[in-house]
Amino acid sequence: MKLWYEASNFTIQPHWVIPFAVLGVIGLILVLASKKSFFKLLGGVCLVICAVTALRFCYGYVRIIHTYKQGDYKTVEGYVENFIPASKGGETNEDTEQESFDIRGVHFSYGDRFIKKFGYHLPSTQGGYIKKDGQYLRLGYIDTEDQGYVIVKIEERRAKK
Repeated sequence: MKLWYEASNFTIQPHWVIPFAVLGVIGLILVLASKKSFFKLLGGVCLVICAVTALRFCYGYVRIIHTYKQGDYKTVEGYVENFIPASKGGETNEDTEQESFDIRGVHFSYGDRFIKKFGYHLPSTQGGYIKKDGQYLRLGYIDTEDQGYVIVKIEERRAKK
């Protein structure tokens, strides 16, 4: 089996962090340097947004990555069935940006959304590893209440030479 994806290789992307860092700096400046209560309040709102985002990030990391590193995940192995690729974009409906498939009756669905970044989320239309029906894969996944099955590992059977 060839390892294509592993959640423990997660890296923080600068384009996720930079906007919140800028917002936090602006909020801090407004809170500390402003004399008007409106701007202090605005700065406080900026800081609260940054704090909530940081807490959600930490919660997501612990929930998915740490759980995976502890070995507390399930596996399923078999052929991809009922593959529905994500759209190429441009739609306003979030569901049309989702990709889904089944392996041995286990249904997986994901898309390129920030909330699911701790698990596999790369649609085939953006160069993802899962591309079509008939691929033989072994997937590691974590069952979550709000995100369904989050893929934490992808291995594919190597082609015979």
